[in-house]
Formats: sequence, C-alpha cells, structure tokens
Amino acid sequence: MAEGGAGSAYAGLISDQLAEERSRKASLEARGVSVITTSGVLVTVLFALSAGLRSVGDARLPGVARVTLLLALVTFVLAALFGLATNLPLRYKEPTPEGLAQLVDREYWAAPAVIGELRVAESKVRVLAAARAANRIKVTLLLVGAFLELLAVAFLAVAVANVLYAA
Repeated sequence: MAEGGAGSAYAGLISDQLAEERSRKASLEARGVSVITTSGVLVTVLFALSAGLRSVGDARLPGVARVTLLLALVTFVLAALFGLATNLPLRYKEPTPEGLAQLVDREYWAAPAVIGELRVAESKVRVLAAARAANRIKVTLLLVGAFLELLAVAFLAVAVANVLYAA
C-alpha cells in the first residue's frame, strides 16, 4: 500500500479473517465426520444389543423398548446424514482462473500498486463473505446432527432401562 496509508493494516486484517474462516470450515467438516463415526459406532452397539437380547431364549423386548430402539436407530441414521451434509461442497467463492488471467494483462499489471492491493483486498472480502455464509449453513447442519445424536442416545438409554426394568 502507499506510504502512510492504512491499506496495509486493513489488508492484514482481511487476510487474517479469511484464514480464520478457512480454518473454521475445516474444523466444521472434521466435526461432521465425528458425528458420522459416532453414530455409526452407536448403531453397531444398538444392533449388538438387540441381537444379544434376541438370543436369550424366549426373551421378548418390552413394547416401550422396541419403540425407543427404533427411534434410536432412526435418529442415529438422521444424525449421520446431517454429519454427511456438513461435508457437502457449498458455494465457497474463490477468484476464477479467468479473472486471475486478466490480471497479467499489461494494463492491469502496470497499474499502481495501491490499485492492485485494493483489488486484492476487495476480492478477499468477497471470498470471506461467501465463506462465512457457507460456514453458517455447516454450523446449522452440525448442530442438528449433534442434537439428533444426543436424542438417539437418550432413546437408547430409555430402551435399555426398560429392558433392565422388565428383566
């Protein structure tokens, strides 16, 4: 930026915010994978529990336990789907190759540095705005997935409690 101008300070802030938002995206997607993994493990436990109960002679699950096991299964599957949705590619914006190709045109290349730095900052702000909007969607998907997972665990606990109480 021009000597004495505030542009370099602004450029640093914009770059830091963009880096933070990209890091947030990676973190959200990793957490979405965790929801998928946890739900998968707990569904496996659910199947093992129901198979174990069926192998015990004439043991029959109480009606409440059957319903809550089914609800647990459904909510675990939904939680995993929301975890998967957290990793969907959303509308993140980046400078296009065509737009970048224009910058090597003599007219743009020979422009004063302050103009180039301003255009770069404007581009980063557009990328940041799109990233924040997409990450807000990912946050919502992740929160719904985590809530469904907690709900599924509660259903599973109610089912186990009913089986133990009936035994």
